[in-house]
Amino acid sequence: MRHSLTAQGYGLRLRPVRLDDAPFIVWLRNLDFVKGRVGDSAADVPGQERWLNRYFEREGDYYFIAETLNEISLGTYGIYDLNETSAEIGRLVIRPEVPAGTPATLLLIDLFYEQMGITHLRGRAVAGNHRARSLFRRLGFNEVKVEHAAQVIGGRAVDMVLVSQVTEDWLRVREILITEAQQAETWIREWAQAYLKCGSQGLVAEI
Repeated sequence: MRHSLTAQGYGLRLRPVRLDDAPFIVWLRNLDFVKGRVGDSAADVPGQERWLNRYFEREGDYYFIAETLNEISLGTYGIYDLNETSAEIGRLVIRPEVPAGTPATLLLIDLFYEQMGITHLRGRAVAGNHRARSLFRRLGFNEVKVEHAAQVIGGRAVDMVLVSQVTEDWLRVREILITEAQQAETWIREWAQAYLKCGSQGLVAEI
């Protein structure tokens, strides 16, 4: 949906996705470390633009671009299926050479717990995506269920692990994550400066 929510801190900003973000999203989701680990997306820019136009009309769906303070796009994040007290978190894909995942997560979860009044977050990860599952655990999520052959990615049915977090789970880990995010801020700022000097060539490191 079209929204105006933003958050800023730790050397980055979350802002609403725009139609002109389509080329970046297609590039990001076609990186080798992403394929097979997240849900299928549009294979080309026109397809992504069509997806975004449908998203703009969908209620309860908040899609963000994470970017540096000088507007270099770093990744995507989302909160969707929002109701009065609960929502699902996902669509997290961050450029692998930038340690922006923890700062972006802090900004996003704080934004929705504090400003949107939710008390429960849900999430899901491909069972074989151990990086995503480890991240959820660090964020205070608990694995609650495995859904077998729940989603088709790249033409193959995969198992999905469902996770859950309530406000108390978040508060238990938040202070640790703040320390990590503060440490990451220096690296994010240094990366942004290097990017502006020499462009993306030589700065991309695969996970």
